[in-house]
Amino acid sequence: MTPRKASLRVAHAKACANATQTAPDSLKGCTCKPSYYTLHRDRDGRVVKGSRVKDRGIAGQALRALQVEIDAGRVGLSKPKELTFDRWVDRYLEIIESRVRTGELHPRTLTSYAGTLRRARSVFGSLHLREIGQSEIRDFLATAVDAKGKPLAPATRLQYLGELSACLSAAVDDDLLEINPVPRFRKKLRGTVKAPKRGKAPFEDVELERLWTELAKVEAVYLYAARFSVETGARLGELVALDWPNVDLLNGKVRIEFQHSAGEMIDPKDREVRMIYLTPHARAVLEAWAGVVGAKDSGPVFPSPDTGGRLERRQMQRRLDDAMTSAAIPKEHPDLRLPRSFHSLRYTTSVLMQRRGFHPRLIEATLGHGSLELTYGVYGGWTPDQLAAEAARSVD
Repeated sequence: MTPRKASLRVAHAKACANATQTAPDSLKGCTCKPSYYTLHRDRDGRVVKGSRVKDRGIAGQALRALQVEIDAGRVGLSKPKELTFDRWVDRYLEIIESRVRTGELHPRTLTSYAGTLRRARSVFGSLHLREIGQSEIRDFLATAVDAKGKPLAPATRLQYLGELSACLSAAVDDDLLEINPVPRFRKKLRGTVKAPKRGKAPFEDVELERLWTELAKVEAVYLYAARFSVETGARLGELVALDWPNVDLLNGKVRIEFQHSAGEMIDPKDREVRMIYLTPHARAVLEAWAGVVGAKDSGPVFPSPDTGGRLERRQMQRRLDDAMTSAAIPKEHPDLRLPRSFHSLRYTTSVLMQRRGFHPRLIEATLGHGSLELTYGVYGGWTPDQLAAEAARSVD
């Protein structure tokens, strides 16, 4: 029996000079923008045409995958599933929602994906998943503009592509799509849309001193919360959620059990409760704060100065931003070209603990990281000033 072979075919527009031809060599003299599809015969000799796509590269990938299936004897055993992008997004968002309900994903993840996929629906919502190719993704990326029609920041555009890719990868897992077209598109995009450097920039020592001076001019809670974040790497949501019963000053431990987000107490990042073993510096900050507010058996460690309830995240962020402005601390590090925000305090924790000589495993555990690569490779970057100071330090 002659082995069955799949082939690549061309579908020209009706007005094209080569409208009646389907062989790849009919591209010569073509006056339209054709589609491409695969063609093969099933076990009974009947012609089977694949879905049409605009991108020849995607069609070529589908052809190779089809031939592998034919050679393995799997083609024809089941009819390929077909689903429009619109219907798949409805199903995919249900999956994301269920993962949020179980605490596996943060609620902000659902909001972010919903926004990205809403943009995608406007471009190829009624198309079948198998019809999405490079030109369609290009059209989708063109929607990433601001109110004046200017392209959004590279990080935002790459985020949109990443979330679209995750959606289509899930469709591949559900056998609704042979190949996710986004990775190939992103590969071609390199050099035109560059991802920003990863992470935040830590604060310099002199910047911290100026920051503390400015924060001391407002309510004390903002100063002590920021200083405690620098010494422990506690995230803003974790500081807001921290209650006195989770603080053991006698034994120098703080249990990070929750984070506060969108008005709710939720599991900490990665759903992992962690214990912070206080260094002398962190302990001194917490003891000083306890001296300001008095010993407590319950309630938030860093309460709102207005209500006595939970500290407001945005208010804390605004206070820090205002203090940075007053202290003449640039929002982007002039040498590293990385942004600074409240989360930069957490990056500063890693650098401070390294320079103070604490063991890498303690730094990793304090930040709650799963690897030293993250602790040192992402969070542990020193600034040029810090490197110069370390090089000049006497070791005697």
